[in-house]
Amino acid sequence: MGERGRAVLAAALLGAALGACSVNGGQGSHGGMGGGSGGLGGTASASGSGGGPTDAPPLKLDAGTVAAGTVHMIVPAYWQPDSQWQRIIADAPTVGMIIFNPASGPGTATDPAYPPVIAQAQAAGIRVLGYVSTNYGQRAEADITADVNGYYSLYSPSGIYFAEGPTESDCDTLQPLYQRLASLVQSHDQKFVAIGTRYCPTFITFSDLMVEFAETYAMYQGYTSPSWMPGGSPQRFCHFVSEVPPDAAADVLSRALRLGAGWVYTTDGTAPNPWGALPSYYDQEVAALKALP
Repeated sequence: MGERGRAVLAAALLGAALGACSVNGGQGSHGGMGGGSGGLGGTASASGSGGGPTDAPPLKLDAGTVAAGTVHMIVPAYWQPDSQWQRIIADAPTVGMIIFNPASGPGTATDPAYPPVIAQAQAAGIRVLGYVSTNYGQRAEADITADVNGYYSLYSPSGIYFAEGPTESDCDTLQPLYQRLASLVQSHDQKFVAIGTRYCPTFITFSDLMVEFAETYAMYQGYTSPSWMPGGSPQRFCHFVSEVPPDAAADVLSRALRLGAGWVYTTDGTAPNPWGALPSYYDQEVAALKALP
C-alpha cells in the first residue's frame, strides 16, 4: 500500500483506534521512533553528565495552541537507577513515562536496582516500559518474544516499547508480526504497547504510542511529520531528539509540539548512548512543559 493509500486508511481508522487501543489511565500513549524509523539504542550504564539541578536560564516555548493535559515528558532512562531516577519520579505527572533497558533488553536475571524504582515510578502514576529491539522487523520473532516474556518474568513493567520498527516498504509485510507482538504484551495485566516507526499508520489500531522520531538534532532540522499523521491526537505520538545544545532546546521542544507530538524528550547527550544520563537542562525542560496548559 502506498503512502496515499495509507493516509486515507489512517484517517478512517484513527477514530476506532482511539477507542480500541489499550490506553490505561487516560494519560496518553507512547510509540515508534526514528528519523527513518530508528530505535533508542544504548544500554544501562553508569551515570553520565546528568547531575543535580542547574541554574541555567528557563526555556521559553513557542508551541502554538496546546490542549490542556496533552503534553508529557517520556524519559529513555538507559542507565543504572540512581539519584537521577529519583529526580524523574519526583517530576510526575509532567513526566508520564520512563523506558528502561537493563541489558539491551531484560537480561537473564533480575537486576535488584530496578524493581524498587519501577514500583516507585508506577506508584507516582508513571508508566515504565521495557525496551525491546526489533531491528526493523528483521530480528527473529522468537528472540523478541523471549525479551518480552523476560521483562514480565524479571520485572513488572507497565508495557513494552518495540524499538526500531518497520521502514516504509515493510509496513504491510510486517504488520502480522507486530500484531502478534502487541497481542503478546496485551495478554499481560500491564499491557501498554509502543512501536518505533513513522511509516505504518495502520499500526495505530493495535498500539498505544508511535515513536516517530528518535535521532539527532542535525537530522531533526529537516524532519516533517508524515502526511498520514492525523491532527488532534498528540497523546499517540512521540519525538526523542538527541545532541540538542542548550540554546536550541526550546526551539526543538516547540517544534515537536507544533508537529503534533504529545510525548517529548530532548537531550544534549551524544553517541554512543545519548540516553545514558539526563540532559544538562533537564530541570528547565520539565519546567517548560509543566508551564503548558
